[in-house]
Amino acid sequence: MILSDTIVAVATPHGFGGISVIRISGPDSKNIIKKISLTNRKNKQFKHQAVTLVNIIDNDGLPFEESVVTFFKKPHSYTGEDTIEVSCHGNPSIVNRIVSLCCTSGARPADPGEFTKRAFLNGKMDLVQAEAVASLIHSKTAEGASLNFKILCGDLSKEMNTIKKELKDLLVKIEFELDISEDCLQPNLVSRSLLSLKTIQATIKTALESHNSVRMLNDGANVVICGAPNAGKSTLLNCLSGIDRAITGPEAGTTRDTIRASISIGGTPVTLIDTAGLRVSKNKIEKEGVVRTKKEITRSDCVLALTPADIPIKKKHLKISSGPTIHVITKADLCTKKKIFYFKNKFPSACIISAKTSFGVPKLLDALQKHMGLFSSLSPIVPVTTGRQNLILKKISCCIQKSTNLLSSKGNPQLELVSFELRDALEQIDAVLGKTSTDEILNSVFGSFCVGK
Repeated sequence: MILSDTIVAVATPHGFGGISVIRISGPDSKNIIKKISLTNRKNKQFKHQAVTLVNIIDNDGLPFEESVVTFFKKPHSYTGEDTIEVSCHGNPSIVNRIVSLCCTSGARPADPGEFTKRAFLNGKMDLVQAEAVASLIHSKTAEGASLNFKILCGDLSKEMNTIKKELKDLLVKIEFELDISEDCLQPNLVSRSLLSLKTIQATIKTALESHNSVRMLNDGANVVICGAPNAGKSTLLNCLSGIDRAITGPEAGTTRDTIRASISIGGTPVTLIDTAGLRVSKNKIEKEGVVRTKKEITRSDCVLALTPADIPIKKKHLKISSGPTIHVITKADLCTKKKIFYFKNKFPSACIISAKTSFGVPKLLDALQKHMGLFSSLSPIVPVTTGRQNLILKKISCCIQKSTNLLSSKGNPQLELVSFELRDALEQIDAVLGKTSTDEILNSVFGSFCVGK
């Protein structure tokens, strides 16, 4: 599907720099660059994957910039169309002037994500890979970039196509039994089908379970530090962040509002949120701080529930969140070895630390990584990376579960209904890969891209 018009956009960030790159894609790309440039290589200019040094000229034919032009002939380009990349000096006035000349010579400004959208429409990548492009660009860490590069290279697409093939093979056997077989069921049809469905379901379950970890790897995680006043929350924030981000002091209630600091845990960007102490208060400002603390807890990926070692620990101190929660016993520097041993026996899952001396802090970081399910991009797991993929995979999982239930029911299995569910699952897989996506879905996906990609 080669589109009829030609688009142009700046592919590098706006501003001053050593070099800027302008990308032109479409059937008129080569003609446009010929109109706005001069070169001494009349016979060998603009060959596929070759660079040409040119002078960019204005409407009066006067040169104002020297640039390097690279030509990619269709279909061997990023978009699958004839594509030109102009490398010029990174001055905004020069860049804007070249883009303007391209537009007066037949191109139009590209929409956000339109180059990648054309690559998708021209079969250069599927929708999963296209989404990985945006995620790769916006990755906050090397771990996230590495993971999204794996998706861009087709790891998730291969997994989805494998599932699709297995479901197709199963559907063929079911349809054969419905349309052709006049005798009894094919030998072991039900048992083999159930085994195949179980294997597919396990693969999907693993991908779905890893989605939240991938979301945190791409977007970052929020960890709320909470507890009673003077539990050592601000001291822990300063310890983990390595800077004196929060004011600390012996008086309870020093922190009245949320304070944030960013760190990295296992390659995942984590925002630590120091909160106001949880207690009943008549002070309006402190009451508002407690309300904000509770809101942050509901939005968090993990909660650190702090209880100081110098006061009795009660159950209500630990019932703070229904989500992932780590009990942290602070101020271990005030404890004897006997007291620390006592805490380890009574609260075996707790992390005993001293934020002042960093005692126990490495174990706390390990516990955080485990509780949030963070994994390395080198993991063999192939996860779903977007909310769209996650939602569709849940639908596929539901179809497979219904098929399993139908085949497991007593008496003759209702193969017509099994066939219906399998067909629905196959349609959902095509939706993941973008083979049946509507314009509304595509506009939503590519609308979040930056211009020039």
